[in-house]
Amino acid sequence: MRDGLEKKRGRKSPCKALLELTLVVVTLALLALQSAPPLGADSVSEKKEQARRVEQQLNSLQAELNRLTSELSQTQSRLAAVEAKIESNGAQLQRAEAEYQRWQGILSDRVVAMYKEGNTTALDVLLECDDFETFVNSYSYMTRIGNHDAEAIQATRDLLAEIRARRAELENAKAEYQAYSSSLQSQRSAVQSKLNEQKAILAGIDAEVASLLSTRYGGGGGRSGGGGGGWNIGPVNGLYFPVAGPHSYVNDWGAPRSVGRTHKGCDIMADYGTPCVAITSGTVVQRRGGNAGLYIFLYGDNGHLYYYMHLQGFAASGRVSAGQVIGYVGDTGNARGCPHLHFEWHPNGGAAVNPYPLLVAIDR
Repeated sequence: MRDGLEKKRGRKSPCKALLELTLVVVTLALLALQSAPPLGADSVSEKKEQARRVEQQLNSLQAELNRLTSELSQTQSRLAAVEAKIESNGAQLQRAEAEYQRWQGILSDRVVAMYKEGNTTALDVLLECDDFETFVNSYSYMTRIGNHDAEAIQATRDLLAEIRARRAELENAKAEYQAYSSSLQSQRSAVQSKLNEQKAILAGIDAEVASLLSTRYGGGGGRSGGGGGGWNIGPVNGLYFPVAGPHSYVNDWGAPRSVGRTHKGCDIMADYGTPCVAITSGTVVQRRGGNAGLYIFLYGDNGHLYYYMHLQGFAASGRVSAGQVIGYVGDTGNARGCPHLHFEWHPNGGAAVNPYPLLVAIDR
């Protein structure tokens, strides 16, 4: 009996064993926590470093994109200037050729009259010439003609010289136009390529890294907009940037455009289908036709009027909130092959003013 009692005393109860095991596990866990860094510190640091590298890459791409957009705008202006030169030169060439035909008729009639008067030398000179220009410039004819016809001869000579010069200038201008047109296509492709690079980079990062990026690239507060797919920039003084996606623009207000026009807005380069959002709350009216293609009037609650032109499609009409998607970037109207948003600002519904300073103030 004593042996049994001693054996019983040597065994631990199940509760006591469980308690000791629990104490051991808790002690080991506390020791592990004391020796380990705070949970997730390395991960957060890595995310911040990744965001920093991504933003550097995006900034570099944006700088190159801005440069390409500036070159594109300059080429558009040069192309418009060459178009104007070709149009003006063509009109002046037609005028000179018509005047030349008139003087040619006068001189032809004069030759006939001289022949009828018995002056056969004029006819002899005419028969010796291969064409009318040679005849006009014939020295022997000039020595036989009186002062009465000298004015007609000199006027015709001047017109011939002008016609030759204008034809040469016209050919040069056409060659220049072709060169600028080719350059324009190449520059448009380069801009789209950089925009696509930005999109690819941003599509490849996770939400945590994206949230650490600046508002300029859709991070932080820029992700809480009113429907721009996480891209809204703003609000700044209650205003949102009108293009909710990778974009580029320059101060092209007043730049030359075709048919003698000047640019009355700001072209924001972006890819096809990039959302366009309401810069402010107001009322959207949809329109289509002419150089603007598909376009929108946004009558802001702040009393100002905004134009969105060359859209690929519409997204909303009637009452809209600030930051809401109202359309998509396209190339309708006279913007074929060059997707962008032509944006205009009409304070108090009046004449358009340069929107560039306004856009820069929001786009940060």
